[in-house]
Amino acid sequence: MKKCPVCKNEFLNEITLEDGLPAHQCGRCSGIWISSNPYLAWLKTHGPDLPEKEQDGSNAAAWDVKELKLCPDCGRIMSRYKVLPNVQLYLDRCGNCNGIWFDKEEWNVLVARNLHDNVNSFFTKPWQAHIHEEETKAVMDKLYLEKFGPEDYARLKEIREWLKDHPHRSTLLAYLQADNPYKN
Repeated sequence: MKKCPVCKNEFLNEITLEDGLPAHQCGRCSGIWISSNPYLAWLKTHGPDLPEKEQDGSNAAAWDVKELKLCPDCGRIMSRYKVLPNVQLYLDRCGNCNGIWFDKEEWNVLVARNLHDNVNSFFTKPWQAHIHEEETKAVMDKLYLEKFGPEDYARLKEIREWLKDHPHRSTLLAYLQADNPYKN
C-alpha cells in the first residue's frame, strides 16, 4: 500500500484519474499520485497534444508546502519543480522512479490549461529556464515601470521595438548615446 507523502500515515486509494489513467488519491488531503509508467502509457493512447490555454481569470490556489515529500512508490525524497511562470504552482517528482505528486487541485489546474499531457516537460532544463526567464522579465518590467513611469516606459518599449531589426540600428544607437552627435 502506498502512503500519502503529505499526510504521512494515510494510505492512497486507487482511482481512475482520466480514461485509461490509473492513479492513487489520498482520501484526507485529496492529493494524487501518478506513477511514471501508467502516465507514459496513457500519453501514448491520449491522442495529439492539446494547445495550452491561458489562465481563465480565476486564481489558482497557492500551494505552499514546507516539508519534504517522500515518494509513495520507492520512499526517496522528491524534488519540487515550478510549473508556470509567475504562478505559485509546483509539482513534486521522484528522481528515482519518476512518479509525480499533485497536491489538491493541481491536476485540475493543468487539465483546465490543457497542460496535463505535457507533465514530463515541466521537469526539463528548457522548461525551467523558460520559467526563470519569464519571471525575471516580469520583475524587470515592474522595476522599469516604476522608474520611468507608464508613458515614458511605453514610449521606450516602442522605440526599442522600432530599433530591434532596423538596418541602421548601431548608427541610430550611437547617435542617441552621443552627448553631441554633431561634433566630430
